[in-house]
Amino acid sequence: MKMKKASTLGAGAVALTVLLAGCGSNTTTTSTVSPNAAATAASTGTTTAAPAKKVTITAESFKADQKEKNDQLDQRIARFKAKYPNVEFKKDDWQYNPLEIGIKMASNSAPTEYTTYATEGKVLVDKKWIADITDSMNAWEHAKDMNDLLSKPFVVNGRTYGVPIDGYVMTITLNKKLFKEKGVPLPPMDWTWDDLLDAARKINDPAKGIAGFIPMGKGPEAGWNWTNFLYAAGGDVQKLDNGKVVSLFDSDAGLQALQFYKKLKDENLIPQNWALGYGDALNAFAQGRGAMVMCGSGNAADTAINEGGISKDDLVVYPMPSFTKGGKHTGVLGGNYRVINPKSDKDQQEMAFKWIVDEYFTDDFLKSTQKEIEDRKTKNRVYIPQPINYWKDSSDFGKKYTDLLAKYDNVFKYDPQLLALWDGKPEAQYEAQKFYTEMANVIQKVFTTKDVDLKKLLTDTSTKVQTEVFDKVKVE
Repeated sequence: MKMKKASTLGAGAVALTVLLAGCGSNTTTTSTVSPNAAATAASTGTTTAAPAKKVTITAESFKADQKEKNDQLDQRIARFKAKYPNVEFKKDDWQYNPLEIGIKMASNSAPTEYTTYATEGKVLVDKKWIADITDSMNAWEHAKDMNDLLSKPFVVNGRTYGVPIDGYVMTITLNKKLFKEKGVPLPPMDWTWDDLLDAARKINDPAKGIAGFIPMGKGPEAGWNWTNFLYAAGGDVQKLDNGKVVSLFDSDAGLQALQFYKKLKDENLIPQNWALGYGDALNAFAQGRGAMVMCGSGNAADTAINEGGISKDDLVVYPMPSFTKGGKHTGVLGGNYRVINPKSDKDQQEMAFKWIVDEYFTDDFLKSTQKEIEDRKTKNRVYIPQPINYWKDSSDFGKKYTDLLAKYDNVFKYDPQLLALWDGKPEAQYEAQKFYTEMANVIQKVFTTKDVDLKKLLTDTSTKVQTEVFDKVKVE
C-alpha cells in the first residue's frame, strides 16, 4: 500500500522534491579523441577533443497542473546538462500503473526511467520490464552507502534492478504519557503479541474513551494493517507457481492473526467506533483516544505532535511485535523506486542511471533539511525525520545527517533499538490493494460478529480472492 503522507511530514514528504531540488556532484564525462582529430593535433601541435556521443533519454515528469514540480525538474535537467552537455531530454508524465506497464512495454513507449513501488520488484524483473543495473551500481562511488533493507525489494538473485527513493517499515507508536498516567511500565522494545495485549489491557479505559490499541478498520488500510500480523506469524499473502498466483493467507499464520484481532475486539481494547481509515486512526491517537497506533514512517508521531499538541518526549516508536519471544519483528515494507527501461540502449541506460543518482548524497539535501528544521522551529513545530532512508546511517553522509539533527531540540528522535530490531517484508506483488480490500471485509466481520467461524471466514475469503482476483492475473 502506498503510504498516505501527512501534510506536515518532514523528509518523507519532501524526499523526492529534495532530490529534484538538490545540487549535484562534480562528476564529468570523459571525452574521446577521434582519429581525424588526433591527426590534426599531431600536425598542429594542439589537442582537440571530439564531442561526446549524443544520448537522448526520456525522463519521468509530472502532470501539467503540478507546475512547481515540473519547474524543479527543469532546473534539475539544466544542472545535469551543464555536466553532461551531450544529453538531450524528453519528458513523459506517465505515472506507473501495474495495469498499464505491459502495454507501455509492448508498444515500446515506456520512458527511459520511471518510478515504481516496492511491491513491483520481482514481477518487473520476471517480466524483463526493468534493466539490470548491477554493473552501474557497483561502479557508483556510493553503492556501499545504500541502505540494504530499503534496497532489498529490487535486489533479485543477487542482482540490482532499482534505486530506492524513500520507504517505510510499519511500526507502532506509543503514547508514553498515557502509560505514565496509568502507572504502567512501557513494554520491552523486543516485544511480542502478548506484550502488546498486556499493555493494551492495562491502558484501556472505555469510560474515558481511551482504547488500548487503535487498528485501522475501514477501507484497504484495514487489510494493510492486518497483513503485518500475518507476516509476523510467519505467513504470506501469495506465491507464484508455474506462472500462476496462488493464495497463501489461508494458513495457520493467517488464522493466528485473525484470532489476535478477535481478542482485541472481544476484550474491548479497540475504539468503540473502530471503523477508522488511515487519517481517522492517526487523528484519534493524536487526540489521546488511544495508547498505541500502527503506522508506517513517522506519520503517527507527526500528526500527534504537530496537530495534536502531544510532546515529542511523550511518544516512542516501536517495531511490530514478534509472534513469539526472540522472533522477527516483521512489518510491511513499502516505498518508491527508480528503475530503467531495458529496451533502452546501453548508452541510454548508463546515462539514465547517472541521472537517477546524480543528486543523491549531496550537501544540498542537508541544507534543505536544515532549512526545514529551522523553519519549523520558528513556528514552534517539530521536525519528524524518516526512520529509514536510502542511505545507511553508518555512512559518512548518514553521520552528517545524524549530526545535523542532533544540533536541534525540535527534532523527533527514534530509539536506536527500533532500527536494530525491525525487519521489513515487501507487500504482495500481485493485486495487493484488492487483497487488502477483501481482508478489510473480513476484519469488519470479526469486529461485528460475536461467534464468527474464523477458519471458515478465512478459507472462504481465500477462495474468493483466488478465483476472482489471483486467477485473473496474467503472468508472462
